[in-house]
Amino acid sequence: MEMNFHNFLLGKDSDFKNRMIQDIWNYSDNEIEINHDFIQILFPLNKKSQSSFHGYYLDTDELVQILKNDNLVRQNIIKSSDWFLSFLKRHKYWKRGYNHNQLRITRIIECLRLLIDDESADKFYTSITDICDQTQINQKTLSYWKNA
Repeated sequence: MEMNFHNFLLGKDSDFKNRMIQDIWNYSDNEIEINHDFIQILFPLNKKSQSSFHGYYLDTDELVQILKNDNLVRQNIIKSSDWFLSFLKRHKYWKRGYNHNQLRITRIIECLRLLIDDESADKFYTSITDICDQTQINQKTLSYWKNA
């Protein structure tokens, strides 16, 4: 199945697994934790993911500009980042050692910087560092977040 990022992020089309953006926003905490293929769709980047088998990404500069210039897409990406931040605030386990949610955080910061603006990316980064004990997070991970 083809993936139309623009229509998906607008809430008009489903993703490659027939999920609408609203379906993902309605995931339970357990569904958020065990599903590993939605994060690249909610927070697309202009590079292939090393963690994803589906291979969907923003493969043209034109697509990046279309998404960046669409106010509803931007609102929905920010809504998705708030939704995921809310999930992280409800749990502590991701803060210790290595956890795949730490990679997700890096992706979200990068996506916000690419498709929204530096201010939104920096705000998300600050929100993350405010809710975690930075002494428990690997210094390499903290560096990735800071430089994303």
